[in-house]
Amino acid sequence: MEGSAGLDQEDVIGTDEKGGDPIYASIRDHWDWAKTGLEEIVVENPHLTFKPEDVYASCVNGQAHFWMAPEGFVITTEEVDEFTEERTFFMWLAWAKKRGQSCVIKYYPFFEQVAKDAGYKKIEVRTAEKALEPYLLNQGWTKETVVYTRGL
Repeated sequence: MEGSAGLDQEDVIGTDEKGGDPIYASIRDHWDWAKTGLEEIVVENPHLTFKPEDVYASCVNGQAHFWMAPEGFVITTEEVDEFTEERTFFMWLAWAKKRGQSCVIKYYPFFEQVAKDAGYKKIEVRTAEKALEPYLLNQGWTKETVVYTRGL
């Protein structure tokens, strides 16, 4: 499973079966609008080193997964601790067509169940959005680190 996020498309219950949950989809089929969202993410976060096409390639090659919801998308990957080999379900990127729809709150239970079902030990998000910190901390998340950088 190394090199993939540990999920197969047919293993995930999609929108039709569970009444509105995100669906695991092919980024190829939705690239026209997903690219727009990824471009917005890159513009708003100039410290990111990838291009939208890099994310596309990661999804097409099975290293990341594209989850589609009516409001936008989430891209997940797998991280493996090099010492313990524990697998973490990493919610890498998220984009909503319109902000303020509480998508994190709405869809978190779905992603938590997907991660549990796939045998992950942890679920992780990283964000520069300060508005999410109070919500995450009040929902049982732990802040493990904050990263600050300075160019030389």
